[in-house]
Amino acid sequence: MRALLRGVVLVVTVSLGLVLLPIAINVGTGGTAPAFLEPYVGWVWPAIGVLWVVAVLTALFELRDRRLPTVSSRAADQPRNRTNAIARIDRYYSERRTSSLAWRTRVALALDEHPGVVVRPYDLFVQPLDSAPRQVPNEADIAGVFDELQDSMLILGAPGAGKTTLLLDLAQNLAEQAQVDKDQPMPVVVDLAGWTAETSHSNGDDPNDSSLLAGFVRWLLYELDDRYGIPPAVGRTWLCDGHLTLLLDGLDEIAEPSRAKLAPVLEELRHNYRIPQLAVTCRTNDYERLPHQLKLFGAVHIRPLTKEQVLDYFATVGPALDGARAAIEQDDALWELVNSPLMLNVMVLAYRNRAPDDVIARGVADLRRELFDTYICEVLARDRQTARQYDAKTAVRRLWCLAWWTRKRAGDRTAVPRWMMPDGWYGLSLPGVDYLAHAVCLPALFAALTAGVTLVMVAQDGALAGLAAAGSALLLVHLLPHPWQKREGSGPDRVLLFLLILFGGTAITVVVIVAALGLVELLTAKPALVVEAALIAGAYGVELIVNHNNRRRLLLGVRVAVVVVASWITLSLGDPTAFACGVAVGLLVAQGIRMVKSLPTDHVPTTADKGWRMDPWVAGGAVAAFLVAVLLGADLASPQLEAVAGIVVGTVAAKAWRRRPPVLAGPLSRLLHDSLLRWSGYLPWHRRAFLQYAADRYVLARTGHAQYSFIHLLVRDHLAECSPDVLAAKVDLRIAERAARR
Repeated sequence: MRALLRGVVLVVTVSLGLVLLPIAINVGTGGTAPAFLEPYVGWVWPAIGVLWVVAVLTALFELRDRRLPTVSSRAADQPRNRTNAIARIDRYYSERRTSSLAWRTRVALALDEHPGVVVRPYDLFVQPLDSAPRQVPNEADIAGVFDELQDSMLILGAPGAGKTTLLLDLAQNLAEQAQVDKDQPMPVVVDLAGWTAETSHSNGDDPNDSSLLAGFVRWLLYELDDRYGIPPAVGRTWLCDGHLTLLLDGLDEIAEPSRAKLAPVLEELRHNYRIPQLAVTCRTNDYERLPHQLKLFGAVHIRPLTKEQVLDYFATVGPALDGARAAIEQDDALWELVNSPLMLNVMVLAYRNRAPDDVIARGVADLRRELFDTYICEVLARDRQTARQYDAKTAVRRLWCLAWWTRKRAGDRTAVPRWMMPDGWYGLSLPGVDYLAHAVCLPALFAALTAGVTLVMVAQDGALAGLAAAGSALLLVHLLPHPWQKREGSGPDRVLLFLLILFGGTAITVVVIVAALGLVELLTAKPALVVEAALIAGAYGVELIVNHNNRRRLLLGVRVAVVVVASWITLSLGDPTAFACGVAVGLLVAQGIRMVKSLPTDHVPTTADKGWRMDPWVAGGAVAAFLVAVLLGADLASPQLEAVAGIVVGTVAAKAWRRRPPVLAGPLSRLLHDSLLRWSGYLPWHRRAFLQYAADRYVLARTGHAQYSFIHLLVRDHLAECSPDVLAAKVDLRIAERAARR
């Protein structure tokens, strides 16, 4: 689909460029352009430049993607499809392993078999006699254990025990077998965190599947396409023919209401499709709370690391970990924490190449929270060769915000999504951001809207029309509700932010108003008035139907009657075109004010605090517009009473008093909040650069093209629960200590 879209963009841009190029050359050599292009001759060469830049960038993206082997969706049985899919799978596993924290510290994991935690197929007919746990020999690898359990296994362990690492080891081993033997299925690792237990049927689903299984299969095929480039049509065929090994990671990361539904889904999946090999990972505690056990042939549990394993690893690495040895020997409580590969990795990275005397003098982390603080301070304080550098406060704030936002999403997830898509302000209410929204953005937006519409009306219809537009804006701002609240605080570069919103909002308002006036003149007066009347009548008709309050209906009827009478009198005495333009301006001003009122407080609880007065800002915008109009030579005396009447009628006709926000209020509110988070330093402007910066410091891990995740749920949770400014101060202190020793 993406390749098709790029092809369309490439063809369109090149075609337009080739069409415009002869015209530009002809005009440049003294010729003439076609009549419809004459007003835009000055823009021909810039347009050609933009088109060619778009074409070049599209071609580069296409060339980059073609370097990867592709899987054709036209025929699933093409021999090259399997080869290309295995190449993509192997590349993904290699990138996932090398970018993970566990890859830096490999410790042999001890396993126990726990047959009693799953429902084995033959247990349904024969009473199980070997349900007690037993140790797996230390020399056995995970692929051998998987083979002994008839290619159907559950991997259990504590947080950070190495479940995903074992699953990736198994995937790598199975991928090597699939490369050698074409009859072996291809292993695909899929993160279960994204599954939401959707129950629905759509076109292309197998009619024999239940609605729950149909939703699971659609989600699975989407994941295969997104991660491995396997088209849904090919993925469905391979799923039916038994060519895929499903390695499902993170049962505990599924949203809790949906976890219990996985067992019946997998049972139906294995009944309706050929699944030759299946493995699932889950935290032990979360699995024990499930109402239904999985039907698999066996289960293994990862044992905690022993003191001997940790000391053996320190001895293997050598003097570089003398600081870690000193920390763990000084406080016995650390032995209870460093019992998993994750915590061992955290300690190794936190104390690597640190002198024992320095560690003892600073004190050691005797709690998990403090150990993670030490880890974050150490990895952010070290120098790394990256394209961009960030100060401690900026880095920690952004990591905290990403962690908080990632954990807020459905499921217990570590993956950092590409876009912020939660509802409203999604519970993340920060004093600095709220202050900027209410004390800076609101005044600037009201002033910009008033200034833009006043400037256009003064230039178009004179001072009286400008006063009518400004007065309408002031009146509408006073109408209930008043959602802005008085908030104490400050924010970075308040003046610069105010000016950017003021000038940007004014420019957008001018463009919208001019476009509306141009559209009215293009349609001519009667069609324009018909369109405006239809919009007003439709809005009022819906209100009369859905509203069951008779008093409310009566007031709406009176309002409609006033609008109709005023319009009829004006049209019978004056210029209908000017009146239609005025009505359009009145409607736009009313909807603009409603939109601004809805922006900064979407899903923010209202308090009893009194809000600021917006009158000075509205009046200031109008005065500034009059001054600019005078400087530009506008004729202030040109009377257009029909336009003034139209503005009044449009303002009265618009339902600006409604408390229900406009349709676009939610998305625009999220955009505003997202922008303020970036302005305040809580989110990066250049997302990919910051994510790469965090990955270089082993806070995030690169999991695919432009895809990142936190190295572990524990790291993500620690960052989400920390105080970013306090942790940033610790990072600064560590940076200063390192600089002092140089």
